Amino acid sequence: MKITAFALQKIIFILIGTVDPEGDCLRPFLKMLLVESFLQGSNRSSPLSNDFVEWLQNSSFILLNSSNPTYAAYTGSASLLDLSICSASISHAVDCYVSDSNFESDHYPVIITWSILDHTPKKIKSLDWNRIMSNSATVLTTNTRLHDLTSKISKVIRDNTKIITLPAKNYPPWWNLSCHNFQKLKILFRKRALRLISESDWMKHKKYAAKLRFHIKKASRNYWDKICNITKNPRMFYSMLNRIYNHTNQEINTVNLILHNNHYISNPVQQSNLFADFFSANSVKHEPIPLDYCEDSNSHLNIPIHLQEVRQAIQKTRNSTPGADGITANWFKRLSNTDLTCITSFFQEVFTTSYIPEEWKHSIIVPIPKPNKDKTKINSYRPIALTSVFSKVFERILIQRITHHLLTEKKIPPSVNGFLPLRDNQLAVYKIHTAISEAHSHKKYFIGISLDIKSAYDTVYIDGLIFKCLQLGITGNITKILHNFLQNRTLQVRWRHSLSGTKPVQKGLPQGSVVSPILFVCFLSDFSETLDEGVEYSIFADGIFIFCAHTSLDHISKKLQNTMENVYKWCNYWKLNISPEKCSIADLSKKKLPSIPRITYAGFPLPWKQTIKYLGINFSKINQNGIILKNIRSKALRKINALKSIAYKNYGPRTKDLLTIVNNSICSLFYYSCSITNKFSETQYKACNTIQTMALRVALGLPKWTPNIVLMKIAGQEVLPEKIKRLAAQFFIRQLANGVHSPIYDQNCNPSIKLIKRDEVMLANLFTELDTSTDHIIAFPDTLISRSNLCEIFLSDFSFQNKAHPAFLIKDLFEEVVYKEFQDYHIIATDASKSHSFTSIAGISNLQSFVYRIHPINSIFTAEALAICQALDELSVTDKNLLLLTDSYSVLQALKCLTIKSPKVIHRLAGKILVRKNFHQKISLVWTPGHSLIHWNEKADLLAKTVAESHPFLEWIAYEDIISRYQTISLQKTNHSFQNSKYQESLGDIPAMLTLTPWLKNRREDIIIARLLTRMIITPALLHRFGLYNNPRCQICNRDNNIEHIILFCSKYSNHRSILCAKLNFDLQLCSSLKVFFQNAFSDKWHLRILLQSLKSFDIY
Repeated sequence: MKITAFALQKIIFILIGTVDPEGDCLRPFLKMLLVESFLQGSNRSSPLSNDFVEWLQNSSFILLNSSNPTYAAYTGSASLLDLSICSASISHAVDCYVSDSNFESDHYPVIITWSILDHTPKKIKSLDWNRIMSNSATVLTTNTRLHDLTSKISKVIRDNTKIITLPAKNYPPWWNLSCHNFQKLKILFRKRALRLISESDWMKHKKYAAKLRFHIKKASRNYWDKICNITKNPRMFYSMLNRIYNHTNQEINTVNLILHNNHYISNPVQQSNLFADFFSANSVKHEPIPLDYCEDSNSHLNIPIHLQEVRQAIQKTRNSTPGADGITANWFKRLSNTDLTCITSFFQEVFTTSYIPEEWKHSIIVPIPKPNKDKTKINSYRPIALTSVFSKVFERILIQRITHHLLTEKKIPPSVNGFLPLRDNQLAVYKIHTAISEAHSHKKYFIGISLDIKSAYDTVYIDGLIFKCLQLGITGNITKILHNFLQNRTLQVRWRHSLSGTKPVQKGLPQGSVVSPILFVCFLSDFSETLDEGVEYSIFADGIFIFCAHTSLDHISKKLQNTMENVYKWCNYWKLNISPEKCSIADLSKKKLPSIPRITYAGFPLPWKQTIKYLGINFSKINQNGIILKNIRSKALRKINALKSIAYKNYGPRTKDLLTIVNNSICSLFYYSCSITNKFSETQYKACNTIQTMALRVALGLPKWTPNIVLMKIAGQEVLPEKIKRLAAQFFIRQLANGVHSPIYDQNCNPSIKLIKRDEVMLANLFTELDTSTDHIIAFPDTLISRSNLCEIFLSDFSFQNKAHPAFLIKDLFEEVVYKEFQDYHIIATDASKSHSFTSIAGISNLQSFVYRIHPINSIFTAEALAICQALDELSVTDKNLLLLTDSYSVLQALKCLTIKSPKVIHRLAGKILVRKNFHQKISLVWTPGHSLIHWNEKADLLAKTVAESHPFLEWIAYEDIISRYQTISLQKTNHSFQNSKYQESLGDIPAMLTLTPWLKNRREDIIIARLLTRMIITPALLHRFGLYNNPRCQICNRDNNIEHIILFCSKYSNHRSILCAKLNFDLQLCSSLKVFFQNAFSDKWHLRILLQSLKSFDIY
């Protein structure tokens, strides 16, 4: 072994190299040190690799290369042998990949770059939003032509945008212009105050210092909130890290040299043109198909665009990087109602004329390097497209209409999942899982094939896609717009601050387009035509899984071969390409195959594999749960390894942010397939717990010897196995609530996909505990309703709807409004009540009233909505318009913003309103402030509160409330485990860190408090307990030198202790233990701040 140390710019590097001379015994040792067993999910394992991984996860180091193999043996097997690690504090600036060439060696070089040696200046964009919106309003209200609108708005934004370059320093990622300006003013007046001895300058210094602290806190909080929102999608974890890493050097992911035709190109313009040629290379125009758009058909898809549609589309649009026009989603979200009306008119003009502005069809492509690939090669990059936000908003309006049409008309087969509401990835995975389980129970063979479509989005046949849309009933102007939108598109590549030339794109769905995923679903909607009888399939996005189960292997072979021949013909007809070498076929039955069937695609035999991967789940013939666990665990370990790179930064996220990231990105790996992982064994659940506790220790900054029960209590988290089981139950109950729109259950709530026995038992036990049945779950109506303008809803339109007014004034104003606006209406008032004894609903009108008890699990929100539903059934009249009064603002707000994701009870309410509208009645729902002397509401409130056991019982129950109840129960199990443990008496009732975080200022304080609460402050006694220190005794007092002794008894700190107790107004004589002392110190914010300031005196901070 050779160790070399050298210094560069006062930074010390240590290189450790191992050499294996001829005949030496080092090779067996290296073979034992393979870490691929955990980090790559390999089947090979070794004791030393396990020890190394455990050490790595509990250290402040991270592993840089954890995926690509670095050593190739003479037998052809590859291993991850050459390891590169670095401190977590610098990992954000370190980039690493394994070279493709081994240079005639048995090792592949690991190439590491460290950009922190050369900071680039930070650029901050400053926008004058007041002037931008004022000038934009002028553009929108003048008679601007459609094709000029985008360019004029873009010019307004450019003219009022300044780019300010800051000095090349290591700024925090959230550092903005306000922080920079106030820091300059603070330093300026401090220097002046010291130089001139000026009291006024010193006061200004303190003033700007306070403002700087405020803006730093605000900017930091906003930044980490956005980061946590990004991690809601677990697949965005590494994108989130890259966003944090690249804040100081935006060019960290670029290289100066690109290899082309065995020559290195260094000019950025030439490089960008090479990328543009590469990304547009597959753009070949196909022969057109004669199309008839049938403009007079399907009126729902082609009705005029409503203002509410535009609002919802803007609300769903994220504040991401804009396209070439520079118009951001933030601009749309700042528009006034008048401006939004103008935008709606422009969108309607686009819809009517089918003219798509050229700017909407232009994309800026940013090449992003693939992980662990050679960055000098063009094919090591994937394209990220930046498109016009104007186009995205308009596309979302089209998507909403197309989605509603596909769901209500049931145009998409149940086996096609993804990019549609009520069709998530769990459905696709669970269908395969149940099919395999059924084959096992009936002792059948089961053969599965996973197909890989080559460049799926980029090779879609546009005319063929539009033809399929017409076949699905998407006709009229909307189809013509889609066709024009997909044709004659252009792209440019942005690379190293240079733009390539414009390249045409004639084929495929545009990258970065909002409408592309749903159109791809339409393109694959007729794939079932390729299946032979007895062959089934499951599709999610571009992932296709074909399978067949039967007692005869020859029967399966013939069926699958016929299907593959049909697939080949179908792909040829629709211009798609499948790569047979990237496809896989596997036997997933428990029976031993007498022979290996030969299944071919276009004459090429499909490769047989031991496992087959579909949607991230490895399906295997043997040890299915073990394979899934190993795959998830390897992903989780890599993420924990990467998480440490931001967990130990001085400007990094707070503990609450890290807990959110852990839940969203690491623990969610187990939630993703909860309908499968809920069948893990107890041993496998213990392995899951290990991952969760490992991640929580990083998030909380606690050492590895912190007891798991204590860790879960202070983190305030559900135990992972309990949460997996709860989410699995949530999955099945949600399918019941989806009713006829669920691919799992049919109209009578009978499973169309046969549930596994354990799942059936779990559901039966769950509803037995609830003392109800599946028939009483509030489900979607048979006809989905997505229109939000079903009736008039008044939330803040009248003067009496102001809670600041006194009650007598609200009453008088209400009576005046009813007299003027609703004189001939039939008035109905509803209310709900929830107490320890009953949950009830009530309604009253001039003619009659009702009172019902409902299921106690239902929330007050559900109860208020059910009260309105019941009133429409029982208290309505047919000869008058209806005025419904309720004091539930949230119910009316949810009804006003009705979407497919709204609570099921709101959809039920919308269905009831639609029934009344069929009688040509005008329905108005008015919010009235509660307890404001309005006699209608007071009567309904009194009725709801006087409910008794004798009143009739409505058994309806909301699925959202069932889930909320079981989440509460699951969290209570964590608390009960701690209360029944031996730690309750010694530590007391530990508060969750999330409740204390608002009282703390930074990550360092978070860690100190977490360690104080768990008694994990590093002391000689604690280190001795784990064999890391020789002498546990205090040298002055000769007692165990633990945290309790230091704070309460050590004579060295007696003066500091007296001062601390005086500040806390606490008598130390009454304190028998640290538990009692902390109960006082953590009682409020100011006591906690005093304790933190005093810890430095005890040599703890």
